[in-house]
Order: sequence, then structure tokens, then C-alpha cells
Amino acid sequence: MDAILDDQAIEAIYGKLKTHGLVVRKDQRLSGPDVQSVTVRSTLCGSELTLDAVIRDGHVQQLGWRARACSLGQATTGIVVRHLAELDAVKVKTVGSQLQAILKGRKTACDWPELELFTFAEDMPVRHESAMLPFRALAQLFKRASEKRGGA
Repeated sequence: MDAILDDQAIEAIYGKLKTHGLVVRKDQRLSGPDVQSVTVRSTLCGSELTLDAVIRDGHVQQLGWRARACSLGQATTGIVVRHLAELDAVKVKTVGSQLQAILKGRKTACDWPELELFTFAEDMPVRHESAMLPFRALAQLFKRASEKRGGA
């Protein structure tokens, strides 16, 4: 990161992270015959996320979660939940790639502008995996849904 953040900037960043993370602070699990679940973990920091989803016609219809992640993982999960209406495999892959580039300092813009907040995390590589958890989980859920459709 080129600029050193002052205390006020750091406070603002963590305030935004907390706001996004509050969306998933309380578990909201799904159950039923159409629900697929997956749990992903960060090998570096131990953050864990379980996502439950009902996927129909290539789109997430319902989403549930259990987030045991750092503030970055909780915030990205909260942002994903807020974009439920947009969640299809292409959008998840596109936005996930954009976030990965932001975390690595190669990009600053994203289809979901609230993810641009993560430019501050370039120098925190141990947390990148946690920030990517909802995108990894959704990729696995879409793969399962595709396999299920193909095998039906």
C-alpha cells in the first residue's frame, strides 16, 4: 500500500467492515430438500464459513450462513448477502476475480463498489483467503448445482 493510513482512516475502514459484517453476525441457516451446503476454511488464519443455498436456473434463490471469520471474511460475506439478487455463477466469478485483484493491489475498481474498501488489505496477505471465503463457497455450490442438473 502506497499511503500510510492515519488513525481516522483506519477507524473509518474498520467501521465499514463492521457495518458489512453485521449482516452475517447472527447465523441464518437454511434447511430443506433443495438446500446445498458447503463449508470453506482459510488455511492461513482459520476463518470458516458455511453457506447454504437454494440454486434454481443458475441463480441463488436463498442464502444462509454460519460465519466464523475475521472482520474481512464477515464483511465480504455480508456484501455477498446484500447482492443476493445478482448471484449467478458468472457474477460470482467476475466479482471474486475483481476482489482478488484488489487484494493483490492490481485493481481498485469493482462491479460491487463496496468491495473497493479492501484496497487497504493489500499488505495483509494472511487475511486475503478469509476475504475470499464467500466466493470460494459459492463457486463450489454452483459446481454442485451444475453437476446435479447434469446428472438428473
